[in-house]
Amino acid sequence: MLAAHWFKQPARTDEIKVGSVYKRAHEGNIVETARVIDVGRDALGIPHVTYEVSVERARLAKYEERRTLGLESFAERFRESIGGEAGSAEQPKADKGAKTKVKHDA
Repeated sequence: MLAAHWFKQPARTDEIKVGSVYKRAHEGNIVETARVIDVGRDALGIPHVTYEVSVERARLAKYEERRTLGLESFAERFRESIGGEAGSAEQPKADKGAKTKVKHDA
């Protein structure tokens, strides 16, 4: 698992935008999904990301809450972008790709 950490590229902080969605998988079939609510600076000028996180574990209830992290910490924690809601034109493409994948797997 440590080797995977060394070879993953962190998300570029300039790519983190409101509406972006990221995923982070943990051992034990736990998956965190983060949807960016706000990106801005605090009173000291430090950039932060406010996001809604959904944590799911196989066969167990999921919970959701709002959190805030420093921009660099968020980028390090959530490296896998899974799209976003920023543009309505992006959503149909994602749905079409998902349908195509299901056809290939079937």
